Amino acid sequence: MQKIEHETYSVAQTILTELSSIHVAIASVLDGAIDGEVWVDNPASPQVALVANGDAYYLAGNPDTEAETLASLQEIIPDWAYFFAEIRWVPHLSKAWRNAFAIPHPRVRMGYIVGTALPVVSQPGPGFEILPIDRALFDRNPGNLEVLEDCVEGWTSSEAFFNLAVGYCALHNGQIVSHSVTDSVSGERCEVGVGTEPDFRRLGLGRLVASTTIAECIRRGLPGVEWHSHASNRGSIAIGRSIGLSELDRHFAYSCRLPAENIGDLDPDHCRELASHFERASEQINWSRFHAAGARALAGDREGALGNVRLLIEGDWEGEAEWLEEFWALQTLADDPEFKALLARKRELEL
Repeated sequence: MQKIEHETYSVAQTILTELSSIHVAIASVLDGAIDGEVWVDNPASPQVALVANGDAYYLAGNPDTEAETLASLQEIIPDWAYFFAEIRWVPHLSKAWRNAFAIPHPRVRMGYIVGTALPVVSQPGPGFEILPIDRALFDRNPGNLEVLEDCVEGWTSSEAFFNLAVGYCALHNGQIVSHSVTDSVSGERCEVGVGTEPDFRRLGLGRLVASTTIAECIRRGLPGVEWHSHASNRGSIAIGRSIGLSELDRHFAYSCRLPAENIGDLDPDHCRELASHFERASEQINWSRFHAAGARALAGDREGALGNVRLLIEGDWEGEAEWLEEFWALQTLADDPEFKALLARKRELEL
């Protein structure tokens, strides 16, 4: 496999047509709007293409390829990848990816059907502002601006973000507490994401900023609005439906991580099964204990969660204490003295 430059991305477009019809991010990478890398087996006449965008990797093309190509894919795709592949690659994933512990999990793609009336969403109460995410907002420098700075980092430049991205946020006492913004844009399509600070959830803010963002996307000539989430994320799916989106399809992603984003998304029995799987995986992939700890905590197994955190810290894990502290699945341990002691120990090791 050979990594190609943006000037030659067009050679991979045909191979990637099926996947890019589901994932706007692929089309946006090929456009040069958001960050990414592209590999092909043969720049002159490619049969296999691989796209990387952050931790997401997308594989397309002919799986009946040369052993040299498969070996090259194994070198390129990291074990921590969040992996998507065309259906015809599924029986052959082990030939292209060395992560033997990755598990499939369903994802839902929702979208705006042209002509659908968008519901009217009530405005927030006193103390809240709804503002567009633009240069003026950044110049204002509100509190918690880093959540939007992280969004900008995914684009090829701040110019690309401000010229193409669409979004709105909710401020409370000058602090960003909820935001919705396009993660990627290509042609008339875009993918919208949403996030709300824990203390301000269940107030309708996510629904409000997402609805306002989608209405603005349509007004700007981006009717192909898409919304992706874990199938387990009932809250995200409910928000999507409440703001006028419909389910378009379901597809699978593969990873060695928790297939969820919120406490309560997975039932305890499933969490225990996942924890055992990740603990077995840790014999080869040490960072999988991070997700084993989260799965144990979600299952209500405090000792098991702390044990995995301890082994993670005592091993050669290259992560940071902050990652553990902010991991949504470990929030039930936030005030646990033993957990705090382990975080302190990890910070000592980081010095």
